Amino acid sequence: SSVLPCHAGSTVARRQGDTESPLARYYRDLEQGFLSRGQLRQDGGPMALDPSLLSESFREIALSREYGSKDAPLMRWEEPVRMAVRFAPSISKADQATHVQTVRAYANRLERISGHEVRFQDPNPNFVVMVAAEAEIRGLAPWLRANVPGLSDRTIRTITRMPAGHLCMVVAVPHDDIRNGYRSAIAIVRAEHTPLMRQSCIEEELAQGMGLPNDCKGPRPSIFNDDEQYGVLTRHDEMLLRALYSPRLHSGMRREQAMPVVAEIFAQTPG
Repeated sequence: SSVLPCHAGSTVARRQGDTESPLARYYRDLEQGFLSRGQLRQDGGPMALDPSLLSESFREIALSREYGSKDAPLMRWEEPVRMAVRFAPSISKADQATHVQTVRAYANRLERISGHEVRFQDPNPNFVVMVAAEAEIRGLAPWLRANVPGLSDRTIRTITRMPAGHLCMVVAVPHDDIRNGYRSAIAIVRAEHTPLMRQSCIEEELAQGMGLPNDCKGPRPSIFNDDEQYGVLTRHDEMLLRALYSPRLHSGMRREQAMPVVAEIFAQTPG
């Protein structure tokens, strides 16, 4: 399985009575810093994108790990995604409704972009979005073992011990035969985030869980870029996701198999 820290968070700031928690204050201050530097942009980026840039981005984000230095097979969902949101006890009913609305809208968008079926609030989910506060994340191990098939003990420890600097996390677990794609996924959304950070976290981590797992670097108009320039999925990212679910590709393809096809896809894509 792959453990993927996201770089922009999620949820409404948690308060104990009228007092903002230290972690919620930390994330609010972090957001203000991003905004003061012109980061977390909410537009979709440039409309016109060069096919060679898109191909290089696909190689780096979908077919690499560790900033493009390590070859990785193409991975995606070959079966329908059955997505559901789950909540730790501290999450209020009002906050639960907000999260369900946000994730539902984005799941529908992911389905439209990819052309791959994404069912929402499925009673038997294979992609769970868990919203929890810091202390609750620390105690998630029993729940993870019971609800996310295929997680190793090491991965569970990585989730439950993730530092404050990991604003969100998504883990995708492949089938034993990787040609069958992913079998399960879990996204952890912190309950201490502001609405803007919540949206950014959800947009990045759920797209990563669809099969675009790697962060990127360089001047890319992308939510996956480490510079935090964008806080929403951009047109660039949509085009990568659409290409990922092309019927000409499949899970398990190596870089040398996939890249010629990817280059053709982007060369034939208008705009």
